[in-house]
Amino acid sequence: MNNIQNIKNFSLKEFCTIKVGGVGKVVYFPRNVEEISNLIKEFSMENIFPLGIGSNLIFSDGFIDKVFIHSKNLKSYEVIQENEYFYLILEAGVSFKTVSNIVKKYNLEGFENLSGIPATIGGAVAMNAGAYGSEIFDIVEEVWWIDKNGNLIHSKKNEIEYSYRHSQFQKEGFVYKVKIKLKKSDKNISHLIKQHLLDRNKKQPLDLPTAGSTYKNPTGHFAGKLLEESGLKGFRIGDIGFSQKHANFLVNYGNAKYEDLIKLLTLAEKKVYEKFGIKLEREVKIVE
Repeated sequence: MNNIQNIKNFSLKEFCTIKVGGVGKVVYFPRNVEEISNLIKEFSMENIFPLGIGSNLIFSDGFIDKVFIHSKNLKSYEVIQENEYFYLILEAGVSFKTVSNIVKKYNLEGFENLSGIPATIGGAVAMNAGAYGSEIFDIVEEVWWIDKNGNLIHSKKNEIEYSYRHSQFQKEGFVYKVKIKLKKSDKNISHLIKQHLLDRNKKQPLDLPTAGSTYKNPTGHFAGKLLEESGLKGFRIGDIGFSQKHANFLVNYGNAKYEDLIKLLTLAEKKVYEKFGIKLEREVKIVE
């Protein structure tokens, strides 16, 4: 049996930003590729769920019989300069906050629109996270990932399948390390990042536990606007509701129950479909 740091029968609420969920079977905290590979070989990828900050995850109540692999010990990074270009090689657990600090230090452009997302590199690449018209794959060059057989694979961007809020890594493996490309800028990048953060604070409910954007934006529409026009802005069931600040953000007003959350999502999807004929697609990932 492995001796990798772990917690058994752990509270899932503590591992997602919306603070909803029951108990997980076990969470491991590997420190390197070998430990991740060993876990995948031991438990098989079908039984494993990667974890980072958990900003777009919602866990069901009760017991979830999965082996979770957390990236908190995978935080090393390297900065390589080639003329006006900078390449950042980042392990899965490096937070966007850390990347923002690197970007500000060297005044690099290309990441500023993403700077306020509460994410780690691994999770962001897996879901192709984005904001303000940008997405992480705009700057990704290469990804090192571990497949279902425990092998370390090195893929160039053109070898990776990705689309809006999606990548092949959601089903195929564990993102271990990512190389992104940024450029030295003439703009004041620190100022731009500060403006993005102020804008987020103004428009998004960052004072309450939230899972971020609940639904993907349908082509030609904004999910928040559809929800608002369906009368759901500020609407709640029990302690879970759509924010009064931004209708596409679920917020936990205290002790939200998973059962109420699912009722709310079902109701929202029904209302939007009845009013606009549009089927909303969830951006949040529900883990049962």
